[in-house]
Order: sequence, then structure tokens, then C-alpha cells
Amino acid sequence: MEVYCCKEDDRKGMIAKKRVVVVEEWGKIIVMDSAASMSPDETGQIVVAGSHGAETTARHMSRYLPFGVFLNDAGVGKNQAGISCLHVFEVMSILGATVDCMSARIGDGEDHYASGIVSAVNSLAEKSGVRVGMRVAEACQKMIQAKTSSTFLYTTEVVYQIGNRRIVLADSISFLNESHRECVVVCGSHCAHTTLEWTKDLNLKSIFLNDAGKGKENQGISALPAYDKFEVPAAAIDCMTAMIGHARDAWETGLISVANGLASTLGVKTGMKVQDAAKSLLNSL
Repeated sequence: MEVYCCKEDDRKGMIAKKRVVVVEEWGKIIVMDSAASMSPDETGQIVVAGSHGAETTARHMSRYLPFGVFLNDAGVGKNQAGISCLHVFEVMSILGATVDCMSARIGDGEDHYASGIVSAVNSLAEKSGVRVGMRVAEACQKMIQAKTSSTFLYTTEVVYQIGNRRIVLADSISFLNESHRECVVVCGSHCAHTTLEWTKDLNLKSIFLNDAGKGKENQGISALPAYDKFEVPAAAIDCMTAMIGHARDAWETGLISVANGLASTLGVKTGMKVQDAAKSLLNSL
């Protein structure tokens, strides 16, 4: 299966080509020439990219939380910059490996998958059975096998969808990433103003967060006016109706305790079921 996707680039428009080479119950192996082709489609998948393995590449790819990644070691080079991606992936709990530049052409994802030889790995990839000297195709299978027994600590769930519009459940605000851009989010985290740091660049359609008992100086709902400033309808969930840290419970039994100005304008009211409020906002935005 081939996927062609247009990517906007300020310096030079390009058409990026990706190919899904393996589809199994536990995930896909996706080949691409450039890490610039990354999208939410790669979240939780194995990616073989022709890009160099510098930290900058890893930081970009990590935004989409792939399960595992292979990049070209670019000759390793000064200060081992060509494999500096590995520690970034490690920190982000992503299995990482680099491909010997003498075994596969840099910038050619297909060649990496067909002919590449692993030159370096992080400890997470090593634990999955990936070894230096292993062929990339075999190493990919080791990562797929690792997915079958891994514990997914950072999962989110699409609980309702109309076309491309989605309502997503996330037990923690920290689980949100680029794959949740422009979603309606029902989250288990508190509604203090600090949550805005996790979401301000995602252009969310709306968000629902636990009021944490509101607390001293209403700190537990202090994010609501901040979301107004970012033009995001937001509402707090009564902590007596939904367990904090539990998005599914918020979805099933949660009731709105307070809505910000935008959400109120769009019809969200105190006492409304979270599920009804979320669906209403999804349909109105």
C-alpha cells in the first residue's frame, strides 16, 4: 500500500512518499525517505526513514510518538552527531536504532529497509532484541514482537468521531501530542492553568478537565480563562462525578461544574453530562 501526502515546506514545496510495507495485528512498518513526512499516522508504529540520525531529527519525530524508529547514522561523525538521535528516543520511550551509511543510501527509506544494517541501538531497542549487525527488516520484526508484550502507558482513545472530527479520551494531559491536533479532548487531569502548556500548540477544538475540587483560590479551574484567551472552549468536570486521572469515567459519568466563556456561549452549562457537552461542541465547531 502506498500513501502519497503533500507537505507544505516554506523553502521548497515537496511531495513526500511513504509506503506501508508490513501490516500486522500489533502495528505497521512504514518506510519514508524523510522524517519530514511524519504525521499522526505514524503514532505507535515502526518507522524506517532515510533521514540522518541527529538530535534534531529525533525531536521532530518524537512529537508523533512512534513505537520504534530507524535513521541513517550519517557516518556517525564528529561528536557522534549521526547517532545522537538515540538518547532522545530513549528519553521519549521510543525504540531507536541507526543504519550503517555504507549499507543504505541516506535519504532513501526503501534502501534502508531492503539493504540496511543496524549500526547502533538505544537500550530500549536492545531489550527488544535489536542488535548491531542485524538487517533492518529483521530488526523491524523484533520491534513488532516487542509491541505485543509492551505496556502502553501513554494511550489515548478515540471515543466518538464524525468524519475527521474526533473526541479523544486521555487520562493525563501529558499524553497529548501532534496526533491530537484539532480534537475535542476529555482529560483526567486537573483544570489548573499549568495544563495550558501541554495544549497551547495543538489548536484543540475544546477540552474538558477535572475541577479537582476547585480548591484554594479556585486553582483547580484556573485554566478556564486562559483557554478563553487561546479561543478554546473549555469546561471543568465535577470531581464528585468523575474520578480524577480517569478519562473514561469522566466520559461515562462526569458532569460539568464550570464552563469558560466560549463554552458557555456554545451552550455548555453547569450540570450537563460531559458526553453530551463534548458531542455538542464537536458538532458546533
